[in-house]
Amino acid sequence: MQRFKIYCEIAVSRGVVKRAAKVALVVGSALNLINQGESLMLLDFANVNFMKLFLTYIVPYSVTTYTATALKAEFQIGTASSVEADLECTSCKAHIHIHKGQIIPECMVCGIDTHWKLK
Repeated sequence: MQRFKIYCEIAVSRGVVKRAAKVALVVGSALNLINQGESLMLLDFANVNFMKLFLTYIVPYSVTTYTATALKAEFQIGTASSVEADLECTSCKAHIHIHKGQIIPECMVCGIDTHWKLK
């Protein structure tokens, strides 16, 4: 359950939401113009499929949110942690606790080859 909480915290963080909204606006608008452009340009709302219109924005938002969350959850050494978490080195199984905003360190055993995952 702790892991799910951390992923949710990352997914709703300001930076992730802002980036996903921008991508959804640009990509969703382009796709809506491709798929329903004639009806939208003529303001013929009777022929606009609003479910498709809504989903065309939700899909790029969801993909961007998933991608950004997955990248932030990799806990790359030398980057600032976006959440407080307990991490485990994938190679030697060493454990550390990091705080939000803390620079993620190398493992004392593995050094530059460190790959952290959520404990």
